[in-house]
Amino acid sequence: MKILEKGDEIRVVAPSQSWGKTKYQRGYERAKERLESLGYVVTLGRAVENVLHFGTATREDRASDFNEAYKDKNVKLVMALTGGWSANEILPLIDWQSLQRNPKPLVGFSDITVLLNAIYAKTDVSGFLGPNFSTFGRMLEWRYTLNNFSMIMQGTAQRLTQSKRWGERATKSYKTKSWKCLQTGEANAILLGGNLGTFYLLQGTDYQPKFDEPFIFLLEDDDEAGRYTAKEVSRRFESLLQMPNFRDNLQGLIVGRFQKGSNVSDNDIVGILTSKNLGSIPIVYNVDFGHTLPMLTLPIGQKVLLSADNKVNISLL
Repeated sequence: MKILEKGDEIRVVAPSQSWGKTKYQRGYERAKERLESLGYVVTLGRAVENVLHFGTATREDRASDFNEAYKDKNVKLVMALTGGWSANEILPLIDWQSLQRNPKPLVGFSDITVLLNAIYAKTDVSGFLGPNFSTFGRMLEWRYTLNNFSMIMQGTAQRLTQSKRWGERATKSYKTKSWKCLQTGEANAILLGGNLGTFYLLQGTDYQPKFDEPFIFLLEDDDEAGRYTAKEVSRRFESLLQMPNFRDNLQGLIVGRFQKGSNVSDNDIVGILTSKNLGSIPIVYNVDFGHTLPMLTLPIGQKVLLSADNKVNISLL
């Protein structure tokens, strides 16, 4: 399904960290240029440069920009400026009725995980775990990120393909290892999840998905816990497995690529997931999403086909 036509407007908002005073000015300029090269019109929310604390504007300003983007019928896609730490502060201020009357996708990752999954839980409106606006300004393997986003927006992407090289914010890159299969099988279900440390902020709130339908879970985490990252991933994921309906409806697991600073090895991933006794569901890891570059654009709340055998196949339905 085509999401955007040439000439359509993308509204950039900052529900988490703001533009503020940044050394990344040229990166934002590149991001705008690259999106406009696809034929889209890029506009900014009024409060994207405001800063109160922790690099964010007030929750009222952030929510106002967010709600305005959904009310504006000219806007066809809402895009997060970047991630951060405080996106869940605006959840109580979102105009959910307006969002449901004017459904349009949100795209972003990291802290934006709370908004993507909350929107689906509250309204059944799907979005995309994918690049933030700032991501499009990065230099490392940027064509893969932009091309995949473009194919998703144009509705031409079917079977997703892995990158050839990957890295982090610096220019150094590494040859991409194949997407790896831990358990074989096939699943056809909606995608939920994203950044694990952010997703579990939804637990016990009205904004958490109910896990009452079959789903495939996307799991990635950042390196902020340093050498404790693997342990944090294990216990955070365990907390989700103990949620009502989670185990019963979990049909597959797709694990993103970890940053080198996380010290999470393939053996750690295998050990963690094997210890959870997840049954016979397909499980794959080292996939091109998370806090590394480049990254896929993956649909939250839409069905995908995950097939894991000799090769890993992730196809949009």
